[in-house]
Amino acid sequence: MERLLWNVIAKVRESKDAYTLILQNKSGIPIPYQAGQFLTLIFEHRNDEIRRSYSISATPDVDEHISICVKRTPNGEISRHLTDHVKVGDMLTSIYPAGRFVIDSKPDLGKQYFLIAAGSGIVPIFSLIKKILKEEPSNKMVLVYQNHHEDDIIFKRQLEAIEQRNSSRFKWINFLSKPEQKEHHPQKLNNFLLEKIVEENISKEKKAFFYLCGPLSFMRMAQFTLKWMGFDDEHIKKENFTIDFIPPPPLIADSSPKKITIHYNKEVFEINAAYPVSILQAALDKNIQLPYSCRSGRCASCVAKCVQGKIIMSNNEVLTDNDLKNGLVLTCVGYAETDVELEC
Repeated sequence: MERLLWNVIAKVRESKDAYTLILQNKSGIPIPYQAGQFLTLIFEHRNDEIRRSYSISATPDVDEHISICVKRTPNGEISRHLTDHVKVGDMLTSIYPAGRFVIDSKPDLGKQYFLIAAGSGIVPIFSLIKKILKEEPSNKMVLVYQNHHEDDIIFKRQLEAIEQRNSSRFKWINFLSKPEQKEHHPQKLNNFLLEKIVEENISKEKKAFFYLCGPLSFMRMAQFTLKWMGFDDEHIKKENFTIDFIPPPPLIADSSPKKITIHYNKEVFEINAAYPVSILQAALDKNIQLPYSCRSGRCASCVAKCVQGKIIMSNNEVLTDNDLKNGLVLTCVGYAETDVELEC
């Protein structure tokens, strides 16, 4: 897959541990992206390739340049490199922006948004907020944002300005579990509080849509609450930004090699994949550079359409029931049960 080049033209501190990197496209071609997507950076380290995905904080037709926001984590080698050592003028390499944590391109004026974030989960949601403000002037948003204390709030100044300028459309409910200022009471979002917030702010005249981004336990709590309240999966989107494990391959009765036909980048490739090798790994082993990032079924960088045959996935935390009905699969956790044909 073609790799993209970016020049770091600005580095902005957004909180105690988070920095925005504003990137200028140096690839010589336009790079399309959508609000809510992420950029997967590629690094070479000790002769190995390392990929890390970071949410895009910029919004098309709002911001001049694409940007990512990186939160420093003590045990995160790449995040520490980006926050501590990368400087203006440095070059970064990535694959194309990807991700399905997006809003339909055709604005629907009958929507209401509940945006639920914790920590650096605000980054893709910040991008979505700017898109909604620009493209959906009649639709309202409620932002529920959890942090430990005041210094952890990413985009605090920007969110305060948005709330001040758009008080009739944008409501920010801030949760701090360990506040340092006396006027802030310790509070952590839970099932009861989330249910209460939704009930107090929902409009019966509009369709409610929920966007969740944060640690896995946080999103599970929110998703469980919303489904218990009666909202279906098609109205709940979530974005994972941590990878806890790589799922093991599923059990397959017939483990004999299968023929995989791949339509990719205007070429057709034919390979064999034998269990327990995933479709993505089989392609990479033949030097077919299909796109990927997390390798655990959580980000959709590797999404493809299965037009023939049967594929079983060991994990799926991003494709909806409609996606599955339309034949979409994740090649990183996809294993061929029969001969298959894919469009990537």
